[in-house]
Amino acid sequence: MPSKILVVDDDPGIRKLLSTFLEREGYEIVQAEDGLAGVECAKKNQPDLILLDVVMPNMDGLTAARLIKFYKPLSEVPIVFLTAKDTDKEIHLAQEARADAYITKPFDVRQVIKVVKELLAKPAA
Repeated sequence: MPSKILVVDDDPGIRKLLSTFLEREGYEIVQAEDGLAGVECAKKNQPDLILLDVVMPNMDGLTAARLIKFYKPLSEVPIVFLTAKDTDKEIHLAQEARADAYITKPFDVRQVIKVVKELLAKPAA
């Protein structure tokens, strides 16, 4: 059974790009268009990993990550932030939200796939 990845980004082009390349790698993909929908989608679909934008309408990615990590069944699911925000403050806030990785936009899809594979290969805590 393939690993399930939730892609949360308000940019449909980025969702499509990531979904296309990750599906080619054999992953099952679910998508959400903002942080609020991402939290609900995560609870419903129980993904193995979440790719999460930071700046989104309705709920930002940092808040969404905190809510996801607070929800016991998802507390150990790796979260990778994909964002244009790359200041030390933003990276620190992502660490506080228990991000497992932080990739800045524009990103190389190969880098994203490498990080996804590495995180999914780690044994559960």
